[in-house]
Amino acid sequence: MTDFKNLALTNEILRGVVGSTALGTAIEGQDDRDEMGVCVEPAEYVCGLSHFEQYIHRTQPEGVRSGPGDLDLVIYSLRKYCRLAVQGNPSILVLMWLPHHEIKTAAGEELLNVRDAFVSRAAGWRYLGYLTSQRRALTGEKSKQVSRPELVARYGYDTKFAMHALRLGLQGIQYLREKRIVLPIPEPSLSLL
Repeated sequence: MTDFKNLALTNEILRGVVGSTALGTAIEGQDDRDEMGVCVEPAEYVCGLSHFEQYIHRTQPEGVRSGPGDLDLVIYSLRKYCRLAVQGNPSILVLMWLPHHEIKTAAGEELLNVRDAFVSRAAGWRYLGYLTSQRRALTGEKSKQVSRPELVARYGYDTKFAMHALRLGLQGIQYLREKRIVLPIPEPSLSLL
């Protein structure tokens, strides 16, 4: 059996803290730590029969909600990361626009130097798709499952879900207009969120 953890960590070229911490929307003492990385998979995983796309590590078991101090880490193969970035995946793009990276090798720096090559109109449709999905989940059109029942009980809806829907809209507009993502989210958008 292949040791994907070792493969990912040994060949990692870029890693950063993403999620609410990167966005500037984290609430002190309440959020987990979301990290994303990219690794260059060995040649046998590119040209051979072996296959590697990502390594995931979570402090909590799958299906259990992460809490304060928990780590959610995903390290993508360079090929998968670039495929998702070209498609304009909003979650993926954040890594390239962080002001600071935990790990950044020379190859990681090269990836950051070509981040403008990933900017496309396709990203606008992807942002809109993510925003629509968030809205549908928020209104119960997509799923009746509630991620944060304490927020629903207090406010009548999942306020964090709503914030992320609005954030996707604001960030999508910024990405299409300016061809970049500013992190943490600047004012006045941050206060609005």
